[in-house]
Amino acid sequence: MKKIAVVCGGYSGESVVSMRSAKMVMENIDRSKFEPTQIVIEEKRWYALVNEAEVTVDRNDFSVEVDGMKTTFDAVFMMVHGTPGENGLLQGYFDTIGMKYTTGDVLNMALTFNKKATTRTLGAMGYRVARSIVVRKEEVITAEEVVAKVGLPCFVKPNCGGSSIGTSRVNEMSGVTEAISRARNEDEDIIVEEFISGREVTCGVIVMNGKPTALPVTEIVSETEFFDFQAKYEGKSKEITPAPISEFHYARVQELAARIYTDLNCGGMIRVDFLLPDEEPSVIEVNTVPGFSAASIIPQQAAVIGMSKMELISVVLGTTLL
Repeated sequence: MKKIAVVCGGYSGESVVSMRSAKMVMENIDRSKFEPTQIVIEEKRWYALVNEAEVTVDRNDFSVEVDGMKTTFDAVFMMVHGTPGENGLLQGYFDTIGMKYTTGDVLNMALTFNKKATTRTLGAMGYRVARSIVVRKEEVITAEEVVAKVGLPCFVKPNCGGSSIGTSRVNEMSGVTEAISRARNEDEDIIVEEFISGREVTCGVIVMNGKPTALPVTEIVSETEFFDFQAKYEGKSKEITPAPISEFHYARVQELAARIYTDLNCGGMIRVDFLLPDEEPSVIEVNTVPGFSAASIIPQQAAVIGMSKMELISVVLGTTLL
């Protein structure tokens, strides 16, 4: 029986989403194969939830002691969205103690958490990405300068962050300064991207039979102005799987998502978001610890090919434990 630490929480506004994802794993993991323990990472303490009690984690070896019995783990199922689970910090810690985990390595996670670095890297590899600029923490930039570089509408985002927290779509020049301030509440550096008109789709990738395999494609139809926190987590969107798009676009999105998995040296499961402005999809973002609650997109995509949540979790862990 493999002992699995389902790690959740984190130091960002995404911690609430992370706890939901961990709950789904705990409820659906195959307990005939795995013995899971939920571990919560907070800035001031790390603790395991054992029989409704909070037991401090020994950070020297990531172990838990209950009634004089010490438990160590065979692998980590990473469910920390945002820092420190999605930016490489925890991966570096786990590397030092020889612990396996269900994500890419430190470099992969640090790269993909930085939106500008990701789009710059993907653009250099030949993928289509939006034009963008980064405004550093102490840099002063006028609304006129922003609009001159990326146009209107545009998106203003924290450069490192997720779940669309602090992200704004700006339609008028008068909204640029406020959007920058909002994004800076989440990260000192912000990214401003040009608006690309097109249908929004997303595609999960997992490793099956030893190779990255694209799941069915989902179209996102948001009731809000874009796929923001409300749309993602509060039911303000329709997620249609399989996406009702052309066969060409469907196959192309799956091809690109699987290729990105390899090109960026990802691990575990990822989700790649795209826009379809014309024939060639444009990459929006690479999510290396995607949402994994009962209503999240990747479990929906797996269900379309007949894969249960339990089977999906087992596939991800099976690859990690090889």
